[in-house]
Amino acid sequence: MTTDPIRVEAARKAFFEKHSLPVDQVGHAILRSWIRCADMGLNAAADPRTEAPSTSDVRLLHEKHEALRRISRPELDALHAEARELSGIVILTNARGEILDAVGDPGFAGKAAEVALRPGVLWSEDGTGTNAIGTAIAERRPVAVNGAEHYFQAHRVLSCAATPIIDPRGAVLGVLDLSTPAHMQGGHMLGLMRLAVEQIEHRLFREGFESCQTLRFHSDSSLLGAAREGILVFRDGVVVAANRRGLSLTGRNWDDLDSLRFDDLFDAGGLRPGALHLRDHEGRLYHARWEEDGTAPALAPLTEGRLDDVETAAIRRALEAHGGNVSAAARALGIHRSTIYRKSGQSSIS
Repeated sequence: MTTDPIRVEAARKAFFEKHSLPVDQVGHAILRSWIRCADMGLNAAADPRTEAPSTSDVRLLHEKHEALRRISRPELDALHAEARELSGIVILTNARGEILDAVGDPGFAGKAAEVALRPGVLWSEDGTGTNAIGTAIAERRPVAVNGAEHYFQAHRVLSCAATPIIDPRGAVLGVLDLSTPAHMQGGHMLGLMRLAVEQIEHRLFREGFESCQTLRFHSDSSLLGAAREGILVFRDGVVVAANRRGLSLTGRNWDDLDSLRFDDLFDAGGLRPGALHLRDHEGRLYHARWEEDGTAPALAPLTEGRLDDVETAAIRRALEAHGGNVSAAARALGIHRSTIYRKSGQSSIS
């Protein structure tokens, strides 16, 4: 979808000068982000604060998130040429929005220095306003932010498209973003980011899970083994991990982890090694492949090892700040509430 600059300028005037909500002039995700940024007291006319990271800071950041960088490297390499053709940069961040890697057009990288598109810089909404990276983290879904849709005036030279990377337990691992000059509309770039992130998320399941069965399924047999297949991981017949496609195919969401059973979804006869077909309770037939537990670590290390910035202490502080409300703390941290239960030692009933 192409953004109309005149409409966006009218929306900015309505929001920032008249303090009204231009619900028909700008996308709802953009408007929600503007509201969040305004509530945080950010001044859209001011220069966004940017702290230049030191070489040692970047090195430590890279070491901390080496697993995420490694699993995302094929997509960064594949998108490098695409970014150069668009005079843009492909960016990988962690779950906080800190840039880990940026590859693309060297000329654009020079221009982008003034808007801080370089490793180590934080692009969360609270410091950098509405932007594709920070807003994708806040919204937990793909977002394009074009030109003046950015909260800060200084960022209107950019068009950006970003998709969050979600781990098998529903936590945000990081974001993949493509940023270009503003005249390149970011909407059509979202497809590229979605496909790339789908590949990254699929790679998270390339090894098995200890003491678990992994179900790979789809209505189209040709998609088994491809990134678009659905994946559900079962422990003792209960879904403990999944990819977004698996949840979508079954009409479920991340909140169903740890409580959803196999027989809530499919006819019980399909829960066995070697089963080639499954039928759900509405009669839909799926081609399937089962994998028994592999040599990979258990589920908890998989999540914790790739979401290093969410530490137990941070979780406890978030719980305290939200009066013990697990759902509110999870939303504030951008993680699934089951991660809080596991790392804080709370019962999932609390």
